[in-house]
Amino acid sequence: HFLMVKSHVQICHITKCRFIVTSNSEVVYSPVRGSLAEQVVLPCYFSILPAHPDLLRIKWTKLVGNEEIIVIVTQNGFLKIGPEFKGRVSIPSHFEDVGNASLTIERLRASDAGAYRCEVMHGIEDTQESVSLNVNGVVFHYRSSTGRYTLDFERAKQACIDVDATIATAEQLHSAYEDGFDQCDAGWLADQTVRYPITRPREGCHGDMILRPGVRSYGLRNSSETYDVYCYVGKLQGEVFFTAADARMTLAEAREECERQDAVLASPGHLHAAWRAGLDRCDFGWLSDGSARYPISLPRQQCGRGQLGVRTMYRFLNQTGFPLPSEKLGAFCFKGTACLQETLMTKKQKQILKTYCVNRTETSQSKEEKKKLFIHVYYYSKSDQKKNSC
Repeated sequence: HFLMVKSHVQICHITKCRFIVTSNSEVVYSPVRGSLAEQVVLPCYFSILPAHPDLLRIKWTKLVGNEEIIVIVTQNGFLKIGPEFKGRVSIPSHFEDVGNASLTIERLRASDAGAYRCEVMHGIEDTQESVSLNVNGVVFHYRSSTGRYTLDFERAKQACIDVDATIATAEQLHSAYEDGFDQCDAGWLADQTVRYPITRPREGCHGDMILRPGVRSYGLRNSSETYDVYCYVGKLQGEVFFTAADARMTLAEAREECERQDAVLASPGHLHAAWRAGLDRCDFGWLSDGSARYPISLPRQQCGRGQLGVRTMYRFLNQTGFPLPSEKLGAFCFKGTACLQETLMTKKQKQILKTYCVNRTETSQSKEEKKKLFIHVYYYSKSDQKKNSC
């Protein structure tokens, strides 16, 4: 699984020989991918040295710029874990017997992403192995266009699906909170509880935790009660891009402009996933649910008062209501990297799709049929991909 070994040297003992990397060598593994609140294993393997295993020292660090942040260090039964990783990381208990010092990280956070180094030290020998970790997934608050706290449990789940996401789990919300997610709005979660994350305790946001940061909980609620919802979206399967055409557009014009570019109007789920991947644009753009938002990955005062995240335009001062469809704004469009399963399409839609994908030409379907097609189908995001692929 590793990409490169710069050098190695053979160490011979009385009964057997082992291969081990010298102090000026480094093994580089392929990147590891994980999802928010889940578990990953970062690989680290070494030759087993039978003599004096108590002198074997394992050190995992995270590389941040020119700094090395301690993740875990262990030697001869002694263990040290960095504060950011306490209670979330471990290595095999008898690593010296199996030559395996792989690092397990639980309850992944977005901030866990980055480069890691494993050092196995035994006397003058020093094995170094590095691996990068990518973490996908983002939790976001979602409110109906009709107002605050209008979604019962079933409608909350459907609201997330309608914006290309799923209802978040309690674990996902907690991982987002650990990375600074702060939202003073109670929302449904997948276990039918209602919670909200507060990193900056303030009046009106106490819940069951007075003047303390944490995830507030209303506990298990009756499914007929109404709140907002917290949604979760994983890795973006495509490309989100901003377009303003020659002038700003109404909601209907925005839909048509995205279709003209062989795309669809992006959903809030698409936009949040694109933001997690680094999208930055300080312009409000229409989205598929009729809302208007913009993503900020590079903090600046004139764009969301220097805060990172996806900003939402509300019609009213109490942060409710979407903009009027006649408002003139830009648009965020989405091109997918793959089509949905054909079973989701009618026979006529399959034929339209086949014609479009193979010939890349306009077909004779009506405007209404074309809209239905765009609802069910995602197109490849790169024009130079195979014309017979979709």
